[in-house]
Amino acid sequence: MTGLLDGVRVIDLSRVLAGPFAAQILAEMGADVIKVEPPEGDSARGIGPFIGGRSTYFSSLNTDKRGVVLDLTTAAGRRGLDALLGSADIVVENYRPDAAAKLAVTPDALLARHPRLVVVTISSFARGTEREREASYDLVAQAESGIMSVTGEPDGAPVRAGVAISDLAAGLWGALGAVAAYSRRLRDGHGGHVEVPLLDAALSLLTYVATGAMATGVGPDPVGSGHQNIVPYRAFATADGWVVIAVLGDKFWPMLCRVLDLDELAARDDLRTNHQRTISRAEVNAAVEEAIGRLTTTEALRRLTAAGIPNAPINSMIEALATPYVKERGLVTEVASPEGTYQVVQGPLRDGRRPRPAPALGEHTAEVMRAVLPADSPDLATLLGS
Repeated sequence: MTGLLDGVRVIDLSRVLAGPFAAQILAEMGADVIKVEPPEGDSARGIGPFIGGRSTYFSSLNTDKRGVVLDLTTAAGRRGLDALLGSADIVVENYRPDAAAKLAVTPDALLARHPRLVVVTISSFARGTEREREASYDLVAQAESGIMSVTGEPDGAPVRAGVAISDLAAGLWGALGAVAAYSRRLRDGHGGHVEVPLLDAALSLLTYVATGAMATGVGPDPVGSGHQNIVPYRAFATADGWVVIAVLGDKFWPMLCRVLDLDELAARDDLRTNHQRTISRAEVNAAVEEAIGRLTTTEALRRLTAAGIPNAPINSMIEALATPYVKERGLVTEVASPEGTYQVVQGPLRDGRRPRPAPALGEHTAEVMRAVLPADSPDLATLLGS
């Protein structure tokens, strides 16, 4: 699976999270990703924590990219971008419509000049709709999509998911759309435009929850770590910590009862199916909770694993990134930068190379622009400040 996108060049005009994450995925699959920033840089560079002055937030989303500074408010900057786009296959952008029009980087304008280009737009709301000029962020999308209505404890305050799932989903859809449109271009020779609105990406994650709500006319309530339609399927407190148990499928129920010495529950006909257990959710969960509470976390995990019942400890972030599986898969990679070493989590389709550090602002401007502009170009001299 290494080098899936070797030879593909991506221009990343996007900022902060969703767009850079899409381009980061393409970089991990081997694409040559060039991040183009304004002179002041991507605002994500100012988001901490920091290592030697380098933003770990920015670094996590821009590792293995080359960095170029172009001032698109100037004619030389726009011509420089055009020269760069002439060498590219895919461009990722997340400008708001008015800003894109001002800088001549709307999808229509880009495709008019570069018809073979694949343009990926990450937007707040779809262009051409009445809301296209509204701003949005992950929190807004999580709230409006209904995700926050099913997140958190029953009768508690609405809760945002702990990671920016709307932005990350938009990035995943953006990367998928980029590869799909590029595949089509290989067949017919034509570029095209792919748009991923943030709210659309968030809504796409609702899947079975949305379908069930529309079928019944009733939106589900939050159930904490549990599941609206599967029981038992949640976190349970042990004598010294927490574990999760996932009884997805009726075959696991008698196995769980044996492990926890719940023979009376195992013998009851009214609890044999998952649907029956959802009706008796409170009783089932209470019985499992009492039984698990008598065991240490280590003993509970040992018993559950030996029986083949899906389970896990609730790891801290540091614990999760230090497990033997993560190490075996090489999912955490150490990156050396001039400011200091940092670590990044890479996706399952990474190409296997040790990534280069996220670029310093404008680090590769000279290298990249000299490759796409003639040596005697006045624009080259302007862009390089010489």
